[in-house]
Amino acid sequence: MFALVALVLFVAAEFVVGWWALPVVGLVLGLVGARRTLLVPTVAGAALAAWGLLLAWTAIYGNLGSFMHELAASMKLPYGGLAAAIVALPVLLAGTAARLGAGIRANPAPPAPVSAH
Repeated sequence: MFALVALVLFVAAEFVVGWWALPVVGLVLGLVGARRTLLVPTVAGAALAAWGLLLAWTAIYGNLGSFMHELAASMKLPYGGLAAAIVALPVLLAGTAARLGAGIRANPAPPAPVSAH
């Protein structure tokens, strides 16, 4: 269920806001699911699946070919490098943000020292 919720959140956020929603949603999911086993792979996989769904939607209803050509040119990458970047970007941004969120949640700030006067 967590993976499905993560997928829906990633699709909605990326559709509305864009790629920079990946680390934001990843961080929130890391904070919420800090104690889950396989948190980072689950979040990274959901981000990658959402990325793939949005690219598939663009291929069906948009002009994916010209988008990919412009993206490759703007990133100064050959098409093979672009394919690697397309896979790596959501995995790295969402996965590391989820790990950060889980680390924040698992390690709360220490209490302030109490002085005895």
